[in-house]
Amino acid sequence: MSMLNVIHMEINRLIRSRSLYIALGICAGLVIIFIMALGALMDFTEDLVIVSGGDAATGMAVSEGDFSAGITVSASDASLAPTPNPVSFCSSIVSGLCLLFVVIYTASFVHAFYKDGYSKNVIGCVKYRYYFQIAKSVCVAAISGIFLVGASIAAMLSAVIFVKGFTFGHMGLYFVFLLGEFFLLTAVGLLSAFLTELTMGKVTAIVYILLAMTSLVSAILSFVDNKLSQILHTEVELSNFLPSLYHSSFNISTTDTASNGGTLAHALVLSIIFIAIYNAAGAYLITKRDVK
Repeated sequence: MSMLNVIHMEINRLIRSRSLYIALGICAGLVIIFIMALGALMDFTEDLVIVSGGDAATGMAVSEGDFSAGITVSASDASLAPTPNPVSFCSSIVSGLCLLFVVIYTASFVHAFYKDGYSKNVIGCVKYRYYFQIAKSVCVAAISGIFLVGASIAAMLSAVIFVKGFTFGHMGLYFVFLLGEFFLLTAVGLLSAFLTELTMGKVTAIVYILLAMTSLVSAILSFVDNKLSQILHTEVELSNFLPSLYHSSFNISTTDTASNGGTLAHALVLSIIFIAIYNAAGAYLITKRDVK
């Protein structure tokens, strides 16, 4: 069996899996729920500002008095809020949910390869086992792309319906965001695949990404960063050196567009390096493993 045949076989296994579409539907549903909730919150906040501002026509500041002493709110403040668009409004929701679903689904997909003796039947049919690692990388990239596109479509369509004033402005920057996200998610997805193969279970990858998304890890990293910065006499940010940690700080700005090039370049270089590392580690693992 050639490498192309192995890739074709694994892509077919991915596309024909009902669990992919169920997971994608759940992800899109959660995106819509978050958009609806944020849209309702924004409407409530805007109404509160207008009510507390008094004269909406003149935009005169009126003290809230009974609500909070010393706070002055103007109705004109509502006009100062940035116009919701895919970059400023949708990107953070899409990013967070896609990270979670790509890691969990990749772990489940890779685990299924070794389940019920399937791997034993197909691995013996190929000359080089690393073909399966290459096929797996293609599948992880496909999973990342599918969830990104599905979540983005759900986010923008629901934002049009539920978010007042939402526009499709800065779509070019949103595509830049999607490119960086795609590479970062592929790298993190390959880490999920490697952890699943290493432990022969999907729990490890899931626990890892859940911990990585908590404030506990952020606090630990901040402590380690401070200690290393003191020792090395230079600023150290460990999150800049791992795709799974850098992912949380990756963003594209609509105001400071000059910084977007460097941010995207950082994401691409970091992802490519770790895609190569995870592929090499995964290929070595599957070549040496005694498949039972």
